[in-house]
Amino acid sequence: MLKRAVLDNKITLVMENTSSVRSICIGVWVHAGAIYEKPAINGISHFLEHMMFKGTKTRTAREIAEIMDSVGGQLNAFSAKEFTCYFAKVRDEHAELGIELISDMLKNSTFDESEIEREKNVVMEEIKMYEDAPDELIHDMFSQSLWQNHPIGAPILGTNESVSGLNREKIMKYYNEKYSPENYLITIVGNFKIPKIISLVKKYFKYDKDSVEKKAIKIQPPKHTIKHEIREKNVEQVHIVLGTPGITEIDESRYQLYVLNSILGGSMSSRLFQEIRENRGLAYSIFSYASLYKIAGLFGVYAGCSYKDCDNVVKLIIAELGKMTKKKISGAELSRAKELLKGNMILSLEGTNARMNRLARNEIYFERQITIDEVLEKINAVTENDIMELSRKLFNPKNMALSIIGPAGDKDKKLHECVNILKNS
Repeated sequence: MLKRAVLDNKITLVMENTSSVRSICIGVWVHAGAIYEKPAINGISHFLEHMMFKGTKTRTAREIAEIMDSVGGQLNAFSAKEFTCYFAKVRDEHAELGIELISDMLKNSTFDESEIEREKNVVMEEIKMYEDAPDELIHDMFSQSLWQNHPIGAPILGTNESVSGLNREKIMKYYNEKYSPENYLITIVGNFKIPKIISLVKKYFKYDKDSVEKKAIKIQPPKHTIKHEIREKNVEQVHIVLGTPGITEIDESRYQLYVLNSILGGSMSSRLFQEIRENRGLAYSIFSYASLYKIAGLFGVYAGCSYKDCDNVVKLIIAELGKMTKKKISGAELSRAKELLKGNMILSLEGTNARMNRLARNEIYFERQITIDEVLEKINAVTENDIMELSRKLFNPKNMALSIIGPAGDKDKKLHECVNILKNS
């Protein structure tokens, strides 16, 4: 059973109860993310997420961890471009503890100055770790290149410069702006009685001051920059993202995009995987992906390959994209992609964590709950013509950007040859 409620203090609460599990998953979603950050405080949403685990007025950081461990529960958080999520998963009998603990962290964290300084070092080590993972770094590099001078392209972690510049005054200012009831969405899935959960949320998320209706911050869509960027690092492999401006999360053609992505590079039977890895053995990792946000989106193809083969890999990627625009896919290929999508979605929703996430994303992006049946119907409705039309919209070589991380020195200038191949295609 699904239930949506807006509490008196403006917190939106979406619940799904089921007796088929013995757990409860609680998520508190805050409209605080990289998209709301100015360059000088880039990374502050992620930093605040870290600080919520560093102690409250009544609990130390160790006590927070020990409380969850003592009931065999899970407590974690993650930061994204458009929101930050704090979540707990516990046995149903510990529902009140899960709700109370997250509320204590969000309402009563102390943001001790010594903890802030210590955590700045931790986050900067996290940034270094990311810099040492080129297969991860390349995606941030590509989005920053595509969306220059717009916060949606900025790294979620921030930079060494922006993080080192954070202090308690900046953190408290941002916290007071973002961490208030009207900016909260709470989604809960599991074995519970709805009236009881509403009562607990009202009890533990009660604020001394009445919530004030704030004017929604309107973020303007970014302007795309078609840029080809090469970064030389001390790496063995070449890491490539070739991509294009995409569609938003709220665009109705997203279902066509899901199917297109599945056909092109979303599985082991996809065209890119079969042609570049299986048939030619030129890459271990090769896939396509779509990043969809409320105001923008991108579509990219990633490949990790040897230096000697990188130019051939770029040629083959461009060729496969071109085929999608010139010849209709077969009915069998379309059917296989649809069944893969539907199967993955249904299987993924067998866990309460995934269902809790789904409730939140539907509320954040669509302000309603899109049923599974509706999604299946939309996927089933995608046609061969839809795929070709969307491919032609996305895969114009003149609108494609390229980001490359490759070995320092580029002695044979192959990295630059990759760029020339795209420019001349």
